[in-house]
Amino acid sequence: MTKTEQWKGAPATRRTALKALGGATVATAFGGHLDAADSIKIGLSAAFSGPNAAAGQAMGRGAELALDEINKAGGVLGRQLVLVTRDNEHKLDRGVAQTRELIEREGCVAILGSQGSFIGLAVIDTIHELKVPWFALSVGGVGIIENNRKPNYMFRVATNDREVARFLVNYGVDRAGAKKFGILNEDTGWGVPAIADLQAALKARQLEAVSMDKMKVGDSDFTPQMLRARDAGADTILTFSNAVEMANALKAGNKLGYKPRVISAWGLANPTLPSLAGPLSDGVMVMQTFTFVQNPRPKSIEVYKALVDKYKDTKDPMEVPLPSFLGNSYDATQMIALAIGKAASTEGPKLHAALESLGAYDGLVKSYNNPFSSDRHEALGPEDYSMTVWKGTRLELTG
Repeated sequence: MTKTEQWKGAPATRRTALKALGGATVATAFGGHLDAADSIKIGLSAAFSGPNAAAGQAMGRGAELALDEINKAGGVLGRQLVLVTRDNEHKLDRGVAQTRELIEREGCVAILGSQGSFIGLAVIDTIHELKVPWFALSVGGVGIIENNRKPNYMFRVATNDREVARFLVNYGVDRAGAKKFGILNEDTGWGVPAIADLQAALKARQLEAVSMDKMKVGDSDFTPQMLRARDAGADTILTFSNAVEMANALKAGNKLGYKPRVISAWGLANPTLPSLAGPLSDGVMVMQTFTFVQNPRPKSIEVYKALVDKYKDTKDPMEVPLPSFLGNSYDATQMIALAIGKAASTEGPKLHAALESLGAYDGLVKSYNNPFSSDRHEALGPEDYSMTVWKGTRLELTG
């Protein structure tokens, strides 16, 4: 069973995290309470409050569903696994401090990583100092994995922004009929490096962006950016951004009479987008690594049933918030448990070696065969990407 805790130094309350995770408790599946001293802890630092709270919820739920299965089957090495969470509010300083605290104070043997590539990049030094595996679940910054560390304790069950950029451009050209592309990314450690990735992807198709702009997180008026894209003739906006900024950009464009096609990395899978943008979000396309929608795999059907049973707010697979984050978290958590069993240890270096020779695992996102190796810490690739589209509050698969 899972355990949800809040660090006393964090302003978010324990009640906030419990609400975000759907009411998780310390009680075991068999009644009574789990003694933390006997458990194996996995840490999760993510946003459980603010406009990015859906990201933390999705990652938390994915991990909890995996841990429910693992613990029901007897745990690992005769011990139950628990999830220890922290609300980093999508803030750099909190994400870095909480990563250290989860390891040094809580004794977590692995860390599930936050939304925000800027946080992933910032924790590299801490993770390698402490020699504990860190899993990117919702961050695609290339430098998180390609960090020149040997051994490398950063692992990813998520997208790689360089590959996402190619996917978005190719989809725009080959499937959406795009002719002139504008780039509009958020001004963060995720969005800024992805500009070069998008430019390279366009160049590979003998194209270049007709406009290129950034959105500062927290700003609300993006009229100048949308005006430049309109005047440059961009019929399609490529974006690495989150819901609040893009909702405001769509509103700015609408006031200008400008309604371009939008093709996005997975940040816009957040249900905050249609809640803020309303009908303007209809037709916004968002890439994913996983969805429950029209997914015939037995594992998907099984986990969706568990999701509905555990979290009573789930009614429709098309309305599951950020399904890729949930799927990636579920698979990463299962991989950690498999590595602990294979290593017969929770020591970081032994877990690291086990992860690089994990073998076959039939996961929620896909069936893996050695998802990691000594020279590859990316479990997913472009062949695992799909495209979805917003229609009201439903995120549907494209045809």
